[in-house]
Amino acid sequence: MKQHITPEDLAQLTESQKMNLRDMWMPELNTLACASICRDVINEKYEDIAFVIGQVIIHEGSKNPVLRRLGLVDETIDEDGFSDEDEGEENFEDILEDSDENYEDENFEFEYPEPDQYFSKKDCLPLLSIGQMLEMLSSLKYGQYGLTVSLPPAKRLIGDKGFTVSNNLEQEYEEEELCDALWNALKAFL
Repeated sequence: MKQHITPEDLAQLTESQKMNLRDMWMPELNTLACASICRDVINEKYEDIAFVIGQVIIHEGSKNPVLRRLGLVDETIDEDGFSDEDEGEENFEDILEDSDENYEDENFEFEYPEPDQYFSKKDCLPLLSIGQMLEMLSSLKYGQYGLTVSLPPAKRLIGDKGFTVSNNLEQEYEEEELCDALWNALKAFL
C-alpha cells in the first residue's frame, strides 16, 4: 500500500497550488519532504530529492524556517551512522590522530555542511502521508461536514469500487490506492 505521495504527484500541481500547500504545511521532525535542487544553472535543470527532516531551524525575525535533512530517502544508513556515500572516505578524527601536528583545542569539531543538507521551507514541499492528508482534509472546507473513507473488500469482484474518499457535499474521489484518493481530494482544495 502506498503510504506517501511522491515527487511525481507534487509535479502535477500548479504554482498557486504549491504555494497553498506550502502555506498549510508545518514541517515536523522525521517527516518526508521534497526539495528541487538546481543541477545545471545554464540549462535550468532541476532535480527533485526526497529527504527526511532532521531539524527545523527558525532564525530570529525570519518567517521562513530552514530544514536540515536527516538523510535522503534513497540513502541507507549503517549501524555506525554513516551512509553508503561515506564509504571509502576517511573520518576527519582519524586524519587528525594520524597527523604529526599538535592542535591547541582538543574539542575542535569540523563540520562541513553538504550543499544539499539545508533547505529553505519556501523551496520544499511535503511528501504527505495518509494521516497528514486526513488531518489537512478535516481542517479544510472539504471536511467541514465530515468525510468518509471507504475501503474495498479484501476479495474484490468486478465492479467493486476501490478506495473512496467522499464528503456530505457529494464530492467523491475513487482510486486504487487510498493515498491517491486522499491526494486527489486535497488537490481539489489547494
